[in-house]
Amino acid sequence: MADKILMPKLGLTMTTGTVVKWLKDEGDPVNEKEPVLEIETEKLTYAVECPSKGVLIKKLAAEGGKYPIASVLGYVGTAGEAIPDLPVAGASVKAAAADSRTPSAAIRVPERGKRVFISPVAKKLAASVGIDYRQIAGTGPNGRIVKADVVRFNDSRAAARDTAAWDRPERRDTVVPYTGIRETIGENMSRAWAAIPMVTHHVSAYVGAMLEYRAMLNAGVNDKSEHVSINDLLLKLVAAALARFPKMNSSLTDAGIVIHGRVHLGMATALDNGLVVPVIRDADRKGLLAISRDAKELSSRAKSGGLTPDDFADGTFTVSNLGAYGSVDFFTPIINPPQAGILGIGRIRETPAVVNGNIEARPMIGLSLTYDHRIIDGAVAAEFVKVFMGLLENPARSVL
Repeated sequence: MADKILMPKLGLTMTTGTVVKWLKDEGDPVNEKEPVLEIETEKLTYAVECPSKGVLIKKLAAEGGKYPIASVLGYVGTAGEAIPDLPVAGASVKAAAADSRTPSAAIRVPERGKRVFISPVAKKLAASVGIDYRQIAGTGPNGRIVKADVVRFNDSRAAARDTAAWDRPERRDTVVPYTGIRETIGENMSRAWAAIPMVTHHVSAYVGAMLEYRAMLNAGVNDKSEHVSINDLLLKLVAAALARFPKMNSSLTDAGIVIHGRVHLGMATALDNGLVVPVIRDADRKGLLAISRDAKELSSRAKSGGLTPDDFADGTFTVSNLGAYGSVDFFTPIINPPQAGILGIGRIRETPAVVNGNIEARPMIGLSLTYDHRIIDGAVAAEFVKVFMGLLENPARSVL
């Protein structure tokens, strides 16, 4: 009996999945647990494995189609084996419509002879516009090329140039499907924006001590993969600040306001098609090097599509760092519900500052804390930022 290939349920919140592409064709041999198609959920891309060894008998799901969990996507069994009479998902049809702006006039080129008859006026006009008059079909007596023939030929040539210019790929609109991760991000952001009264505090903070501390940590470490990045250090300091100020490490639930006893730090990670937030679990209890390794490993798996549902679970606070782009000082990050807050981090830049009565350049970083005003008051948010700024000025205390 043929085995069903089903849409899996990946995580508690998943209700549908989008088929990205089939990795096998009908009639191809497949092994048990061999990937046969890729699906995309609200958070990740996942390879669906074959339930048994055999032949891919039928593909029911169309690439680009969205299907509920437990839907039958295809069948695997022996060649020629019958399968239940189920409706087959219709494949997307991409029909190219004729562009009404493209000129339809054709240019008729006469057979070249030893002699071409052309009026002096037509010959002069052809030379003035750079036309080889031997390509023109004459409509005058005995096939003589007249002025009107040159004008028509020139108009057709100009129209053809315009059409070619219009058809350049860089001048056409590109339609990107609003599906999968991109669609889910949009829906989640819209719900969060509509439901949560968000307030954002912005401040510039001194990071000279943090940069010196990082340089000291990396001194003499030849393996660059073991270097602590600025982002690694910022993640550790945020986790330490949350441990010292647990009111910010909270969530609003049906049971009430939950102040979490553990810090599971979400790390916003940009992908080509959207944004995911894998979680560094127990970040407050981990050393800096452990956080550094976790952050690098999660980022790598996020970009290769290797994250699992567990990698997104139980986040209590999120950090969104845009500093590496060098173009953002402050922004307004949107909360990842049901968390109470998210910290946006901008670039580090040399900024004039008055120190002991003297003006000097100091490395400053932009911080943007967005919080849920239903459960976090402005004074509480300001106090948390103050705690975090204190750790930036004395980062060694984060490990104590």
